[in-house]
Amino acid sequence: MGVIENDLNPSVYIGLKLPLEHGNQGFFGRTQKAIEQTKYNIKNLLLTKKGERLGNPTFGSDLEKVIFEQEGDDLENRIEETIRSSVSEWLPFVGIESIETNFSANNRNAINVSIHFSLDIDSTQVEKLSMDFKSQEPKEYLFGSTIK
Repeated sequence: MGVIENDLNPSVYIGLKLPLEHGNQGFFGRTQKAIEQTKYNIKNLLLTKKGERLGNPTFGSDLEKVIFEQEGDDLENRIEETIRSSVSEWLPFVGIESIETNFSANNRNAINVSIHFSLDIDSTQVEKLSMDFKSQEPKEYLFGSTIK
């Protein structure tokens, strides 16, 4: 069966929803559509740091490092470049339509990244993945007391 036939067959499951948790159809929530599973695959790829995956140290992205490095004024361009580079290397069947970066007005340490993407098999169906990144203020602990 091809990808389109699997998407049309309601009894075929192709992947797992993230985070892993108990779902209605069994122990793990499952996905039935290729575009839905691709959303989880992109999120998994971008949230995995390079060097973090055992046996495959080049898998992942430097997105978190780029976002929290606080260097230069072209942060939006570096975020987009990092996402496009990782996706083109590991998920070449995904076409990124656009990437939007929004900074929070209330919290200078919060960034929302939205990715609009499609699959090569059907470029007319565009899906959106939105991820929030927040850094916490560093805290030091000394004998159970918090020092700021």
